[in-house]
Amino acid sequence: MAKLIPITENHIPQIEEWIKADEWHKNDPTWSAEGLLTGNGALSFCLADDEGPTCFVILYDEGKMLRLSTQFAPEEIVSKRRLVTALLSTGIPGIIQFGKDKDYKGIVYESENESLINFMSKQGFKPVGGLDYALIFENPRLITDERG
Repeated sequence: MAKLIPITENHIPQIEEWIKADEWHKNDPTWSAEGLLTGNGALSFCLADDEGPTCFVILYDEGKMLRLSTQFAPEEIVSKRRLVTALLSTGIPGIIQFGKDKDYKGIVYESENESLINFMSKQGFKPVGGLDYALIFENPRLITDERG
């Protein structure tokens, strides 16, 4: 079973290695291992299973939405099967629950990675313009007036 754990200074060397191997993040000057540490963003965590970290996640507050960013491992370190199992069992449900508990309207992420886009579309994320894809919560907390 996967679990959400804090991202600590001890994770930095591993995150840096994963960033160097990541074609989507390695040349992004705004993306850093230190920026993923727990305490940054609205929420950040390491999604780990019995074998260790599967990915590192950070959520940023963008008003009514949460912006999701993830550092994935190279596939030779964390297989797609292992990653998908952790994401489906714990990661995505945990992110959605956090968003709903904090009264966000939904979750948005940016990507050009067709494999990620296809996977996330199966989880309910839809294109919303540019490179953004969003999951809008179906049952946001309703606000009613005195008439109910």
